[in-house]
Amino acid sequence: MPNCEDAVIPMPHNFDNISFLVGDRSVLEQMVEQRALPPFDALVIDFLDALAKRLMRQPSAKPFPDVISFAFWCRKSSVLQMRQTYPDLSSRRGRGIAFHIAPSNVAVNFAYSLVVGLLSGNANIVRVPSRDFMQVSIICEALSDTLREWPAMAPFLCLIRYDRNKSINDTLSAYCQSRLIWGGDDTIGALRQSPLGARGIDIAFANRYSFALIDAANYLTMSDKRAIADRFYNDTFLTDQNACTSPRLVVWLGEDSVTTRARAAFWSEFEQLSQEKYQLQEAVAIKKLGQFCVLSATKAGVKKASDSNNLVYRVQIAALDDSTMGFTEVGGYFLEYLAQDIAEILPVCDERCQTLSVLGVEKENIDAFLRDYRPAGIDRVVAVGKTMDFNLHWDGYDLIYTLSRTVSVSL
Repeated sequence: MPNCEDAVIPMPHNFDNISFLVGDRSVLEQMVEQRALPPFDALVIDFLDALAKRLMRQPSAKPFPDVISFAFWCRKSSVLQMRQTYPDLSSRRGRGIAFHIAPSNVAVNFAYSLVVGLLSGNANIVRVPSRDFMQVSIICEALSDTLREWPAMAPFLCLIRYDRNKSINDTLSAYCQSRLIWGGDDTIGALRQSPLGARGIDIAFANRYSFALIDAANYLTMSDKRAIADRFYNDTFLTDQNACTSPRLVVWLGEDSVTTRARAAFWSEFEQLSQEKYQLQEAVAIKKLGQFCVLSATKAGVKKASDSNNLVYRVQIAALDDSTMGFTEVGGYFLEYLAQDIAEILPVCDERCQTLSVLGVEKENIDAFLRDYRPAGIDRVVAVGKTMDFNLHWDGYDLIYTLSRTVSVSL
């Protein structure tokens, strides 16, 4: 919170350009007066548990698996399990006010960011996605209803929506002690034109990419191939591959003869499932064809690996380098590379690489690769089907520690 030498920064006089989804102008103006909480405060945990229960019994939420997954993540038992990974938080407090700028392409990200801010002890101003996602309305309605039963939490969260407006960005940035910028490099650049206070900190989630690594021989021994296809669908098509966590490259590890059989089985299951669940838009189909043409004109050894069905568009490439991920696309467009050794993935493991999802690859091999090659990227290694699972360690940040401060007492 501000010290005795800080002046309270007034909020914008004109609120016509701000829509309040949760909270109101009064909450926003008075937020500076709130004292930070300790991380994992009991009030916050109980409030989140009430929110989770409300969402899980809300009929409008049931068609949206991302909303239900968020609710499951907020349950008291889940939060207490997260708490166990922090042995001693007794000397920590939230930094004050956290200003969250959510991405426009992932519907529920804003809610996870809010919860992180609450669990780390902060009051929170959240700019929700500009796109009119139904999930945003469902979660905001549940938050408002839960706050009526938990009024003590009302001063700690305000969810707003506004068009690009530097004046509002300036005021809210100066008002906060922490700023979480989701949404890519352009958004980060725009927000950084609005200065923070002298002690303010930025957590910037830049443009990232992810890929999958599959051991072909081990995949062929697996009996649950339909379930694997379903998990890979959740990693990719649930967000149209727009999420940074979504793999756009699949690297197959193994001998060519084995890889050929594994690829045929894997993609057959995945394409059949996708035909049942996914509706391809014409504009997306055109973008995929265009990207294939660009890649073919730029790189040698490129060939289309899928059939004439444009739903799952697969492109086999002959080599991996630092430009490979610049030729990816969304909406069911997958680059494929055949590797003999795990070390071959190193060129796509630069600082832009966020998540490596694996199937059938031994943990010892992953550990050895990370230890021996020390890639600049890869912040997460998860099983296929788990790329969308949010946790308190994200993009290399420990969010609880980063969004809280230590009070040192030496007597």
